[in-house]
Amino acid sequence: MFPVESIYDAAADERLFPDLLRRIVDHFGAQAGFLGWMGGASGAGFQAEYGNDPAFLQSYVETYAPLDILRPALMDTPEGEPRPAYPLLQSDEIQESRFYREYIAPQGIVDNLATNLIKRDGMFATVAILRTGDVAPFDTGDIEAMRVLVPHLRRAVYLSSHRIGQADLLSAYRQSAEGARDGLVLLGDDGRILDLGPEIERLTGFASIEAAGRSAFGRALARAAHDGKPVLHEFSFGKRPVRLLLASRALSRNRYGDVSEGPGAAYAVSVTEVDRRWGLAYDAIASAHDLTPGETRVLQDVLTHGEMIGTSDRLGIARATARSHLHRIYAKTETSGFPDLCLFAHRFIVAAT
Repeated sequence: MFPVESIYDAAADERLFPDLLRRIVDHFGAQAGFLGWMGGASGAGFQAEYGNDPAFLQSYVETYAPLDILRPALMDTPEGEPRPAYPLLQSDEIQESRFYREYIAPQGIVDNLATNLIKRDGMFATVAILRTGDVAPFDTGDIEAMRVLVPHLRRAVYLSSHRIGQADLLSAYRQSAEGARDGLVLLGDDGRILDLGPEIERLTGFASIEAAGRSAFGRALARAAHDGKPVLHEFSFGKRPVRLLLASRALSRNRYGDVSEGPGAAYAVSVTEVDRRWGLAYDAIASAHDLTPGETRVLQDVLTHGEMIGTSDRLGIARATARSHLHRIYAKTETSGFPDLCLFAHRFIVAAT
């Protein structure tokens, strides 16, 4: 009896899929296996393999994938139904093909028990185990045993994908939080809006992703993501004209998370109302970096005036004291000088009240 719990262990941590595949291969007395999926135009995909020759795997990608005469039969097999390749491999048409002569035969492949775990528009997931060498093909008992595992494997793919998709969403916010000002919008590969925060709703009046996507605002967001350059555009929300700066940032993600709910966030677009007054959260800087009240006053003065000339007069302290405070600020904020300090302070920009 195969330990089904190991399948769900892999669902919780995709790094366990290769070891899971090894267990399945051993359970069926096979020599190699493959577990993976691919997702439509987005190019999303994940795979785990065990026991295969790396050189042959590479040659499949580079040369033999278009020649795979067995693939149409697998694609036509109903979802969830294990299908052995042995009967097909006995036909003259298959054995005379270049794919068989140059790829199947040299590896000594006797049989391939393959199953479409997921088969839908834009998504194809499969598990396959191979017997090679001087061994018997898979029998009806093997097919039934695989049929028992298939529902668990399918759930594992969906569960793992959903978990990773949620992790990617959180990661997208973490990656883009520094650049967000008035608000943040997450877009997919195609520029479609995936997430519209409440701050954007307050700014624009759009109550739904669908309404925003059909608007000039949605088109400008997609253009910013596509061009990779900030877009300044004047919009009219109701009767209120608003100039917004849209700055896009490409996000990294684990595309394995795209299987359960479609493509994940590919771009984060920060939305800034350019005519709004801004300031710095000096108290937050002081708290985060243990600045003294005196250092905080110096920090606020030099950043407000863009230089430290006149700081001592404006604050009523000695020049040496002002310089000493500033150097301690550099040390505590781990900045290398005034320009670096200005860049550092940019992280703490907030809307002026």
